[in-house]
Amino acid sequence: MQVGSLSNNYNFLATNQHKAKVEEALDKIAASRELSGKDGATLISADMLNSQIATMTQEVQNENANISMLQIANGTLEELQKGTNHLNELFVAHNNAALNSDQQAMLAQEFNNTLESMSDMLSQSTYNNQALFGSSSPLGLSDPELSSVSITDQESIESLQENVSSLLSDVSSATQEAQVSVNNLLAGITSAASSYSQISETPMDENINELSQSNLNLNVSTITQVHNNAILQQQMAALLKF
Repeated sequence: MQVGSLSNNYNFLATNQHKAKVEEALDKIAASRELSGKDGATLISADMLNSQIATMTQEVQNENANISMLQIANGTLEELQKGTNHLNELFVAHNNAALNSDQQAMLAQEFNNTLESMSDMLSQSTYNNQALFGSSSPLGLSDPELSSVSITDQESIESLQENVSSLLSDVSSATQEAQVSVNNLLAGITSAASSYSQISETPMDENINELSQSNLNLNVSTITQVHNNAILQQQMAALLKF
C-alpha cells in the first residue's frame, strides 16, 4: 500500500520546479555580459564582478542542497524522538508486576515493531540516493544505534534518546548557519549585480527579484515536502504496530 504517494509526488515535483527556477535565475545573472563600455578597465571590472557572481551563485546552489538534506534529516529525527519516547513508555509498562507473561510478550513485540519502524525511517532518509545517516552521510550524521536497545534495559533507551536529541541540535544549528549563509550570499549577489548594472546595458533588478522569489518558493516547498514525509513516517509506524 502506498500511503500519501500522490501528495509526496506532487511536492517532489514542486520542489524540483522551484529548484529549476532558482537555477534559471542564477544563470540569467551570471550570463549577463552586454557591456555599455568596451575599454580595458571596464572589461576587467566586468570580469571580476562576473567571477564573484558566478562563485556566489554556485555557493547558493550548494547551500540550498545542504538545507534540503538538513530539513529531511530533521523530519526523520523528530519522528525518531517520538519513537524513543514511546519505547520508554513501553519499558515502564513492561515492568508492571501485575502483567502476565502474554501481556509482557505483547508489549515486547510492540517495542520491537517500533524499533523496526525507526530503522526503516533511517534507511529511507536519503537525498539523491545518498543516505543521510551513517558512515557515508554527506552531512556527517551518525546512525543512531538501535540494535542494542532493549525493553529490559532503560539505560539503552535513555542513551538513544540522548543521541537523537544531540543529532537534532546539530541539525538545527547547521540549518540556521546555512540559511544565514544563503541570505548573505544573496545580499552579495545583489551588491555585485548592482555594480555590474552600472557598466551593463542589461538591468539586473528583475533577475535579482526573480532569484529571491524562486529561492523563497524553494524553501517553502522543501519544508512542505519534509512535513509530508513526517506524516508518512507516522503512518508507516502505525501500520507496523499491527
